[in-house]
Amino acid sequence: MTRHSLSLLLRNEPGALARIVVLFSSRGVDVESLSLAPAERGDLSRLDVVVELQPGRTPAQLVKQLGRIVDVKNVVERTDDEALEQPA
Repeated sequence: MTRHSLSLLLRNEPGALARIVVLFSSRGVDVESLSLAPAERGDLSRLDVVVELQPGRTPAQLVKQLGRIVDVKNVVERTDDEALEQPA
């Protein structure tokens, strides 16, 4: 399994996080850590998540699938260095 850090901006709406968790569960994605906090815009939240992917799965596939969820406004894969540089 390979570890990847993702950062998402999603609408601050009931059920938004649940839809992301269902996607992870249905695709065999293990969540190692998860942090959810309000974004600068009050209608958005920032979700930082570290996931482990099954062999044969690529982070690009997961980013594309997450981007199809209506509540997700932006999703990017972060390197370990980028994740460390972001303010808490």
